[in-house]
Amino acid sequence: MREEKREKEVLPLDALINILKRVPVKSLIRFRCVSKEWLNLLQTNIKSLIRFRCVSKEWLNLLQTNIFFTKQQLQHSTCNAVLLLQRIHRQPSPLFFSVCLFGSHYNLIHQSHVFHAFPDAKILDSCNGLLCLRNNTVFSIINPATRQIRQVPTTTLLPFHYVGFGSVVVLDNIRVNRAEVYSLTSGSWREIDAAKLQPLCPVSSSVTITETIFWLASMTSASDTDSEFVLSFDVGREWFTLVNGPPIPSSPSHPYSNNVLAVYNDELAMFRNYIVGNFESCSFDLWVLKDFSGDYDNDRCDGGGESWVKMYRVGPFSRIMYPLSIWKDEIVCREELCAQENDFRGVQTALSLFNPVSKELKKLPAHRDELCYVPFTYAESLVPV
Repeated sequence: MREEKREKEVLPLDALINILKRVPVKSLIRFRCVSKEWLNLLQTNIKSLIRFRCVSKEWLNLLQTNIFFTKQQLQHSTCNAVLLLQRIHRQPSPLFFSVCLFGSHYNLIHQSHVFHAFPDAKILDSCNGLLCLRNNTVFSIINPATRQIRQVPTTTLLPFHYVGFGSVVVLDNIRVNRAEVYSLTSGSWREIDAAKLQPLCPVSSSVTITETIFWLASMTSASDTDSEFVLSFDVGREWFTLVNGPPIPSSPSHPYSNNVLAVYNDELAMFRNYIVGNFESCSFDLWVLKDFSGDYDNDRCDGGGESWVKMYRVGPFSRIMYPLSIWKDEIVCREELCAQENDFRGVQTALSLFNPVSKELKKLPAHRDELCYVPFTYAESLVPV
């Protein structure tokens, strides 16, 4: 009777998953000690489950349940993602990189101790709760929540040029017409076909949306120096495609512009920033790429039926504002408080959030003595490294 009563008190698996996916990762790691079933559910060393998946149907079910819970937890955590900022200090004598996190109520929250182990490392990207770091020629992939770290072996493509990190499985190191992919599964690099990259030069950091990595790119030929393109890499199919950028304005009132890629409602977006006169005022547009499929002929850049749609025109501002990214439907901006052209030592900066609907500008409690902020959206996860 006692055993039957105990069985009735056990929660169904779907109810248990629905509860635990809302719990912070730090607590989930402690909950592994509750029982063997919880240990298997919250296991981050997934290799042990994969190794025994062929032993019996029970082991296979454990693996499938573990993967399902990891995805559910990541999906819930992504809805409550925090803003991670890497602060790059003033030149010409830069200090170590520093990191701070902002929560959903715009409050400054504690830093993960994992970052203290990499004081010289630059964060390249954030994806699925993992961060890709680079220290000179050394790559590392870390999960700050579980404190798992993997050192990536050195690639044959030296020096490094542009790197993309996405969907937990790849790093792309592009050098004109060569590219290599690193897989977490195999733990090794391999070169892939990148012949169509020969006339291209990536000119930005990458952003990742589901299974696709994007870079801004331009043509290396002198005849196409004014053309703007978006280079994409499909992780699953391992191929590159090229997309034309938004229309380039011909107005002489915008002598200087700067483009930044971002993610808007799980779609690729681009900020086009305009600075007027002698850094007197600025404005920027937000363009979103609609109906992107990544299906192209080899010699075309206009194949998938996608189109750029201008969502917002922001400004003009009476001061210089640089859009950096999008977080919680607000635009993360770097605001120059003492802007003088080519006088970077005298420039103080502040970090702000701009709501394009309400036109509200909120200052974040960040220091004003950093010259540059690099923002990332970060969500805790149990995704293994």
